[in-house]
Amino acid sequence: MLFNNFKRDPAPYVFAMFAFIGGFLEAFTFSLHGGVFCNAQTGNLVMLVIDFVQGNLSGGLKYLYSILAYIAGIFLSTVVPARFKKVNWPLVVTAAEIVILVGIAFIPQGAENWYTYVTVSFVCSVQYNTFTKLRGVALATTFCTNNIRQTVMHFVKGVSEKDRAEFKKSATYAFVILCFAIGAAVGVLSAGELGNYCIIICSVLLLPVLALFVTDSTLSVKMRRMVAAESQSVTEYDKELPSVPNDGVKVSEKNALTSESISVSDSVVAEENTANGTAESSGDVPSEEKSVERR
Repeated sequence: MLFNNFKRDPAPYVFAMFAFIGGFLEAFTFSLHGGVFCNAQTGNLVMLVIDFVQGNLSGGLKYLYSILAYIAGIFLSTVVPARFKKVNWPLVVTAAEIVILVGIAFIPQGAENWYTYVTVSFVCSVQYNTFTKLRGVALATTFCTNNIRQTVMHFVKGVSEKDRAEFKKSATYAFVILCFAIGAAVGVLSAGELGNYCIIICSVLLLPVLALFVTDSTLSVKMRRMVAAESQSVTEYDKELPSVPNDGVKVSEKNALTSESISVSDSVVAEENTANGTAESSGDVPSEEKSVERR
């Protein structure tokens, strides 16, 4: 099941869960782990430059670590699906994210924050680069800047052109933004009550998503096996059938060769008859016959 490529667009429920988790993790790292936004790196890049310019190198390193982890996640989620096309990458990402988020929940409270936000940055970059399209609409599940832009653009276009398809696209972006906002709200509230353990909520919400991918992968494998068995049976049936066109070609070739040999033999006989006739007309008779005639 891990080695069956997932070809179809994920269901809206999948994007709803990942958008919820995106908002949750944004609130989680900002509230509990050093005020760092790990889902996107624009703010971290700005804070990195500010700290370095002000000479606060140690303060800027936490942002640098987050950026490097994000780059590593994008690199991995680009190379692996391209090199290993049979791997069901969304299923692998979902399963790995469940395990990693549970692991983050049990990081000791006295540990440095960079353990958490570096890991979260890596997870968010892989998630962002894996789940990129819902029903043909390209969107993000870990931040909302472009989603807000697309919501407004498609809504305005739908009004001006009276196009329902544009309204549907705008609604899709708005739906993802809403899930993201709900996740951020739940993240803030649960962080105050549960601390680090609140991140287990994300893992629990991803379990049905994982089950959905496993089910779809299993059905896909069964369908491929059925198609392969049918094609094999058709091939065997074709082999059992007599090859009439080929036999016809062979028969025609044999007839052509036979007629050619007959024509050649006829021409040889004709040449022999002609030679005999010429010899008789020229008086070229054996000497014994001439002596008989003289007697």
